[in-house]
Amino acid sequence: LGLIGSTLLFAYAIGKFVNGFLADHSNIKRFMATGLLVSAVANLIMGILGFASVAIPTMAFFILFAIMWGINGWSQSMGSPSAIIALSRWYPLDKRGTYYGFFSLSHNLGEFLSFLFVGLVVSTFGWQWGFLGSSIAGALGVVVIIFLLHDNPQSKGLPSVQTLTGETPVK
Repeated sequence: LGLIGSTLLFAYAIGKFVNGFLADHSNIKRFMATGLLVSAVANLIMGILGFASVAIPTMAFFILFAIMWGINGWSQSMGSPSAIIALSRWYPLDKRGTYYGFFSLSHNLGEFLSFLFVGLVVSTFGWQWGFLGSSIAGALGVVVIIFLLHDNPQSKGLPSVQTLTGETPVK
């Protein structure tokens, strides 16, 4: 379990570093939605693997699970850089700290609620359903991102936040 858990943590840490650079040059709506979609698929595969574990050799199951958990960590690391870029594109400098505080609160509150949700699902239906439930929640999150997140104000026909506030863009 420690090795499998470590794959997520290492992939998340390295992914956060690399994905920060990639997010700087991406459409954040697509970038964030892609990360969450890949995470949902990885969770779906892990849930299915759990049901098929009796037919899969133990070492193969272990390796597949570690790979999927690593992919899950990498794809989850795409969210934070995208959110930070969204804050910088949509909110002026003098308000970013406040909105970052809301972002941090929602991020941590969401993690807390996901632990409750997954714990309830696992205790009721079994550990495999924890992954399947997370997959469904991730798919719903993708829909929310697609409809509510926009790359920048210009993508909605609005002027940039720097134009609205008179800020000088940093180059």
